[in-house]
Amino acid sequence: MYKGDVVQILGQRKDQSFLQSVLIPSRCYTIEKYGCGVPDRYQKWINNEFYMAVGTVSSITPLPDTAIIPKHWFSFVSKTQIPDYKDQHADFVGFFSKLINCTKKDSEPYLLLILKNDSGEDIAISLWKEFTSVSSKFDRVVLENAPAPVIVAITSIKISTYAGALRLGTSSATHLYINPPIPEMKLLMDSYNTLPEVPVFLDPPIQLSKILDKSHSDLSDRTLTTKACIIEYIFSDSWYHVQCPKCKNTTFKQGKNWFCPSDGILESPCSTFKLNAVIKDESHSMTVVLSDNATQELLGTTADNLRSDNTDDRKEVPPIAISLLGTPRKMKIRMTNTSKDNNIRFIVTNIEKMPSEVPPSMTTPPPDRPTSSKNTNEESAQNYQQSKQNVRRSLPFENPVTTKRKAARKME
Repeated sequence: MYKGDVVQILGQRKDQSFLQSVLIPSRCYTIEKYGCGVPDRYQKWINNEFYMAVGTVSSITPLPDTAIIPKHWFSFVSKTQIPDYKDQHADFVGFFSKLINCTKKDSEPYLLLILKNDSGEDIAISLWKEFTSVSSKFDRVVLENAPAPVIVAITSIKISTYAGALRLGTSSATHLYINPPIPEMKLLMDSYNTLPEVPVFLDPPIQLSKILDKSHSDLSDRTLTTKACIIEYIFSDSWYHVQCPKCKNTTFKQGKNWFCPSDGILESPCSTFKLNAVIKDESHSMTVVLSDNATQELLGTTADNLRSDNTDDRKEVPPIAISLLGTPRKMKIRMTNTSKDNNIRFIVTNIEKMPSEVPPSMTTPPPDRPTSSKNTNEESAQNYQQSKQNVRRSLPFENPVTTKRKAARKME
């Protein structure tokens, strides 16, 4: 191996656990007693025609930290190069934008990591549970709480084809690094303030009736733009879900703390929105799932900021959500992964952010317009009770054909 090259180490069967126990990422080692082989298409992770076969008989000795050998090595791929790496692995770097909670067809949760490159374009990478459950590879709390701008480098991303489209996903060799000391970090930081704002809603809106008329195959792996207003919120037992920030399992209140069956006592769990809604335009209406990301864009805040320790609050949608009923917004909508040919469901992934036009409210009424606090409170209470009629607490997902008929009768 020449200076500056990179080589991969492969351990077979029983040797794998041994290598995982002695080799630590970003550490230096001398390795003796190994073989060299030629990787096949399933073994080849990097652009090197040879690999080192290392096992329990090999001699692996740690080296002290050295400035000569870099701690990180990456082979970054740009967004335009992705098609050239089909069925291969590549590394990516960019600004951390957000994490989106998603679900596979078998209901297994995963995360969608959104990075922005130096041109402001989004790069979406699926973080599978096998990756996110390993704390040495990924720490959501650290990533989401790091001060912006945050540079993320992520390695060994599998570029594959799914339903005719290219998809990026983590592999068993993937690691995520936050603000790594690499030359690309300085270049990205220098371009941070000049990043263009890429509009989310470029496509013209499609009427809901036309979306409902599309077949399962027409909707597969497509995200459509529509413009509609929310006329009703729907939830079962709570409008939010409290989960463990590490494993994403449901957590339970235990005194002043929270308890996760997998990770034990937690001081501060994370909350996500768990709302569904009825949306309507001039052509039709439909029941949709509001993703956590879309609800944050709608309300301008997170579930953690709206949730209180009073468990009764989970049964009432926050007033800020009620106040937005009936306001038309552009939305990104797609078919859920669990949809069937005879039961198509939809999820809203993005909602257009509206600039606030409400002037700052005064803390006291002007002297020439005295206001009765009693009357004001009574009027507010009446308005809030009336708005609560637009909230349902159970969601039996309806057959889309039945839903169309019900909506048609309402419009008649």
